[in-house]
Amino acid sequence: MNKVSVYGSFTQALFFSGVVSIPKYLLTHYTKIGLNDGEMMVFIQILCESESNPYPTIATLAGRMTASATDIEEVIGRLVERKLLTIERYWNPSEQKWCNTYSFVKLIDELAELWAIERSQQLDEERNLKQSQATPQSTSTPINSSMENLVHTFEQELGRLLTRLECENLDRWLSAHFSEEIIIEALRRGVSAGIRNFRYLDSILREWEKKGLRTRAEIEAEDAYFQARQEKKISKSKTSAPKTSPNKYDNFYL
Repeated sequence: MNKVSVYGSFTQALFFSGVVSIPKYLLTHYTKIGLNDGEMMVFIQILCESESNPYPTIATLAGRMTASATDIEEVIGRLVERKLLTIERYWNPSEQKWCNTYSFVKLIDELAELWAIERSQQLDEERNLKQSQATPQSTSTPINSSMENLVHTFEQELGRLLTRLECENLDRWLSAHFSEEIIIEALRRGVSAGIRNFRYLDSILREWEKKGLRTRAEIEAEDAYFQARQEKKISKSKTSAPKTSPNKYDNFYL
């Protein structure tokens, strides 16, 4: 077989061996959701097997990578712990038994959140650009000062440096006229609830905005009012409950 024939045969085999579809957005943004190169390659290898083998063994993955089986097992353990990769059960009708499969639902959720934040920022930038073209540029010193304080507070509370996207999210809140005071209050409530997701904090701020609450004092007053209403309902429920007759025969002839 001459060289041309070998090359032609290889080309045909190459393109008929199948392809693996990897979303471009995942390839360009996986580092922004906290994945490193090794973890991403494990994802790709699992996707490569997904059609024929939805739950490839550690040995199968290790046979295609330079990483050891132990390293790959640790990577999968981290991904499962972070819920970017989950193991689910499904019924295999051909084999008549329950089997395992890898699920990427949480990974898609993380990418969707990142896309939504970027899209929101893009729309805000376009809106701000139109406003700046229509009105004179105002000084940014107060916002910069508030931004520095917020970044410092968030990094102290979260115990890590903020990402560029998270800083842009803080700046977007300030540009939307949320005060430094209530942004920190939203952070405090999120931490108390054990939720440090920026999307959760954004939902808190938007809820306060709907109620017209612009200061911490107004928020605390609203909380106190809500608590008083709840206590009143409980008290009313207790007082309206029927009293138990002291003698079980009192109502016998009624």
